[in-house]
Amino acid sequence: MPADMQKLLRDKDLILTSISTKGPSLPVHVARAANLSILFASAFLSELYSEGKVKMSRMKVGSSSLYYLTGQEAQLENFVEYLNSKEKEAFYLLKKEKILSDEIQAPAIRVALRAIPDFAIPIKLNIDGEQKICWRYFLIPDSAIKSIAQEYFDLEKKNKSESQTSLIQKSAELTQEEKIQKIQTRKAREKIQNGESAFTKKVKLHLTKHNVEVLSIILEKKKDFLARACINALFGKQEYYLIAKDKKKINEDDLAIALQKAQTEKMPALFLSTGDIDKKSISYLNEWRNLIKFEKIDS
Repeated sequence: MPADMQKLLRDKDLILTSISTKGPSLPVHVARAANLSILFASAFLSELYSEGKVKMSRMKVGSSSLYYLTGQEAQLENFVEYLNSKEKEAFYLLKKEKILSDEIQAPAIRVALRAIPDFAIPIKLNIDGEQKICWRYFLIPDSAIKSIAQEYFDLEKKNKSESQTSLIQKSAELTQEEKIQKIQTRKAREKIQNGESAFTKKVKLHLTKHNVEVLSIILEKKKDFLARACINALFGKQEYYLIAKDKKKINEDDLAIALQKAQTEKMPALFLSTGDIDKKSISYLNEWRNLIKFEKIDS
């Protein structure tokens, strides 16, 4: 067997071993474990996926999918925090109920359930002679669907009956969607009135002190700030993908995801935080020091 082919097979085996040991992984994690560039790691993962040796999540962590092996599906729950707020709401509702009838969900939840196919499996159930589109929690076995569905729809009928008897009283109350809308409107109004968050102000002050220019803001939240930034270097201006987080401890995953985002934009990463990095992350920074820089925000 040619040496190149032997190396290719060896690299693939290293990738499979890494995922088997660590569970669902991003290309940047696989690259480090197999001592490959992210570009080559991504290419190998695509090949392994097409060969059916690994699975790929529909959920995105940053801009990348997770790769995992058959039997590791339950570990995808460890990445639920990367779903948006409405998708998280749909996920936890489905996990609690195990089965949801599509037609009785709020429109936003119906959209969110369709956006999380890793966790929400569409099924059709025959209820009282009527076909209903439902959503099944991904870890529910086939053998349990019938009994769970029966319990769910019996409870739905009971709730529907009770709601009809108190229709006059409930008609005067705000619906959940109306409540959410009022809260969102109030928050939006407060944001206009109050301007930038305290964290954003702190980030911009730090950048000004260190002569870092913000070229464009990508994302601005209460505890997150993403932007394209520029620093005057010895050989001219250097652009960075800036990631700032208001977080007490920064771990290796935070840095890996930041690097993944930056490389997608073909830029090095500049990571700012109000907190410190943990010990494990120091070696990661040293390993990838040419592609990611870390600074603690001035207090």
